[in-house]
Amino acid sequence: MSYRKIFWGVVLVLIGILFILKNVHVIYFDWVTIWRLWPLILILWGISLIPVKDYLKLIFSVAAIGLSFLLVSRYDKTGYYDFGWDNRNHRFEKKWGDDDWNKGSAGQELSQPFDSAVQRVELNLEAAAGDFRLNDSVPSDKLLTFWKKGDIGNYSMTSEDDSTLRVINLKIEDSHVKFNNKSMRVELGLNTKPTWDFNFDIGAASIDFDLTSYKVGKLSIDGGASSIDVKLGDQSDLTEVDINAGASSIDIQIPAGAGAELRTETVLSSRNFEGFKKVSQGLFRTDNFNKATKKITIDINAGVSSVDISRY
Repeated sequence: MSYRKIFWGVVLVLIGILFILKNVHVIYFDWVTIWRLWPLILILWGISLIPVKDYLKLIFSVAAIGLSFLLVSRYDKTGYYDFGWDNRNHRFEKKWGDDDWNKGSAGQELSQPFDSAVQRVELNLEAAAGDFRLNDSVPSDKLLTFWKKGDIGNYSMTSEDDSTLRVINLKIEDSHVKFNNKSMRVELGLNTKPTWDFNFDIGAASIDFDLTSYKVGKLSIDGGASSIDVKLGDQSDLTEVDINAGASSIDIQIPAGAGAELRTETVLSSRNFEGFKKVSQGLFRTDNFNKATKKITIDINAGVSSVDISRY
């Protein structure tokens, strides 16, 4: 049997094992981290050119892939090795502290003043690359605050009002973006009074948003090799979620009291839909969807991704 046939069979088996280990929380990884391992392609290509027997090529290839997966499992989201476990879900994670903001290049701060006439806000964010999180301590006189620390470039912010709606555009000015999520950290602060519609183009970014305190009307995310971790609340009667992603890790938490409907098209993906029952091909619902006063609709179109939806 040829090396090529054996090799791709082994690769698919190892990828499946990796997803299983992630789903049972033995290891943690996100696709942004795996993106950094692209040189592995060159290594495997080089192994295929070595003039040795096929079984030796297979051994070298498996060893290279196994070592790479081990490195991924030891590599945390912020780009630093961290061998400590957190208590929530046994995954590797590093919390931000004051020291994180004192290191690296100069930062940037932007803000929007609060206006009681604004009842709904549409936030269009070009995340590109970096680590994005929410800051829940926002001054009452601010509608939005934005803090950036890193070397990917500054952001521009524009806004316009249409009656009770304000549209805010946050766009990165430097188009030469590196695929390195440790080179920029962003904290967004949002006022809890208006209803928020989010449109995120996150590229190769990592977002970790706890939106339980916010009235979310729409959440639209367009991601590539990204890590998406979102916790939704029940502040709105209807929340619409639309996610399009490539090689991404998608983790969504929804309140158990809200009725939820999920439509999904995934290819070669790891999927876990807690509390959902299949209605038809690509359509899933929770038992309380029809009777619930608070509803969440989720539409996910993903490539080679890990999709995990849980209820709390």
